Amino acid sequence: MNCEYFIRKMMLAAITLLVSISFAAKADDLCSKPVTTRTGQVSGMDDKDSKTCAWLGIPYAAPPAGDNRWRAPQPAVPWSGVRETKAFGRRCMQSGGLMESANSDPSGGMSEDCLFLNIWRPDKPGKFPVMFFIHGGAYVVGSGKDDPGGKLAEFGDVIVITLDYRLGAFGFLATPALREEDPDKMVGSYGSLDQVAAIKWVHDNIANFGGDPSNITIFGQSAGGWSVCTMLATPLAKGLFSKAIIESGGCESTETLDQGYATGAIIAKKVGCKVDDLKCLRAVPAEKLVVSGPGDILKKGFIFFPHEDGYLLTGTPLSMIRSGNFNKVPLMAGSNKEEINAAVTAVRPRLAYALPFQYESRIIRDLNVTKEEAKKVEQAYPLRKYENSPGEAFGYILTDMLLACPTYFGLESFAGQDAPTFYYRFDYRGMNNGSVVGAMHTMEVPLVFNSIGEGSSKNIDQARELSRIIQSYWTNFAKTGNPNGPDLPVWPRFEPSHQTVQILDTEVRTEQSDSGQRCAPWDGYPQTHTPAWKNLGKHEKHK
Repeated sequence: MNCEYFIRKMMLAAITLLVSISFAAKADDLCSKPVTTRTGQVSGMDDKDSKTCAWLGIPYAAPPAGDNRWRAPQPAVPWSGVRETKAFGRRCMQSGGLMESANSDPSGGMSEDCLFLNIWRPDKPGKFPVMFFIHGGAYVVGSGKDDPGGKLAEFGDVIVITLDYRLGAFGFLATPALREEDPDKMVGSYGSLDQVAAIKWVHDNIANFGGDPSNITIFGQSAGGWSVCTMLATPLAKGLFSKAIIESGGCESTETLDQGYATGAIIAKKVGCKVDDLKCLRAVPAEKLVVSGPGDILKKGFIFFPHEDGYLLTGTPLSMIRSGNFNKVPLMAGSNKEEINAAVTAVRPRLAYALPFQYESRIIRDLNVTKEEAKKVEQAYPLRKYENSPGEAFGYILTDMLLACPTYFGLESFAGQDAPTFYYRFDYRGMNNGSVVGAMHTMEVPLVFNSIGEGSSKNIDQARELSRIIQSYWTNFAKTGNPNGPDLPVWPRFEPSHQTVQILDTEVRTEQSDSGQRCAPWDGYPQTHTPAWKNLGKHEKHK
């Protein structure tokens, strides 16, 4: 072998090794070197599941305990030195009864000191769009640790953020005394104010993590979707984000002060306090407030919502949007085809097992509508379309009434005011036990975050391809306000005069939407009737 050739090869190998070491060191520095925030420096780590840097458990507000219980979030306490942010913070206080699986936490950790957020960014230099995710859980369960954002951040070259916010009685208790003591006369929306505080923290600090504060997309699922619509309506979030995505949410999930005060009085009595004795209420152990909350929402229904207090909201988010009083940004929204169909048998057996001749009477009694209104429901959901099965029909009625139609109303109202909007419906039945439960509530979330495992689908390759398309749509939208891009089925913009919906299934396609006609019976329903979600939760024995 030529000696000069050998030396040249050795030198090239050495240079290659040095360059690799240099890039590796640079990458390590990116994840571990201190990042400055307005309250102190933090250090992160390499994410074990993706090619991203992760900062976990960054406090965005002071602990909302003691005198801060049921007060607007206060600024985080500054610290000196470099704070390690390599572990999730504790969950906010919560309990879910039969939904306890949603509260699974190997550490068993819950605390009132829970106002933390988590950041994942691509492990490379750059300036990235930001996606801020608000978890669901009916405002009573859930955590920012449930859906790690590393794989989504890596896939789309975006920064992904999750958070924890106050839940249940801690986040949404309303009493006249609490309103009276607040300088802004705000009451009963502490969890929503936590979300505003977290978005503001991101807006003010994310540039130092490589994020673009002028390009922040908020997105959320279920109660997180409700929360996104609240953020779209509240003036408190004006200018803090540039785009929004609602997954199976809606724009009518709020309560009046009178409704909130009635619930607050019941809770105060259950914990042994007078409703106007704030000192007593703030001294109640956190664990006691949890068990004095709603209990199992499958049995007792949904109780906690943000309040129309004149500060956070002046009405329902939908009414504010329709009046033009909202944060106008591009919106992408949709729902799942069979959100709660499979739950009807468990929570409303009188509906699930109704006979055809009982269809109208069950609509009147169980949905709390008049006979005239029931006729309109029958016309929108004719039994012949559902194999002459009231139980089958009621599954789609409740899916539309509680989630699909409130989401559609928000999107349609946006589109009617010249805000760019894109409408989807998730029809894929291949996740988990999809052949039984269908395209059920939450089934799209693993595809958005690419958290599908080998046992998640009978056809894992099919699920991963759909995940690729969904992640592409979501991250393209976060970057530009338009979900379309190369190697993707074209997704037309939703227009009031030409309403189309993008079907997310094994074949991704565009269809004409029938939501306007189908949802007509439910426009205004929660405002003029006992809230449907509370009726739904009344547990009955099958007779």
